[in-house]
Amino acid sequence: TASEEMTGTRLSFHCWPSSRLEATRSVAPFGALYTPLKKLPPQCAPTQALPYDPIRCSSCHAILNPYCQVDFRSKLWNC
Repeated sequence: TASEEMTGTRLSFHCWPSSRLEATRSVAPFGALYTPLKKLPPQCAPTQALPYDPIRCSSCHAILNPYCQVDFRSKLWNC
């Protein structure tokens, strides 16, 4: 399909189950195939690199990312 050509990802399903019961009743396994080195078009490409180095944890050296818990009041984050 057009989205497969654009993103390089092919999914084994077109509709994600809306409940756990629906997921257990599913006959076909859920899976995804992707092309990791595919050149993406400009509308799918990631944003430009930030003009500064990544923020790292002082104890484990993890990088601040969208999955970290951030407390904006105290300006602290958990890795």
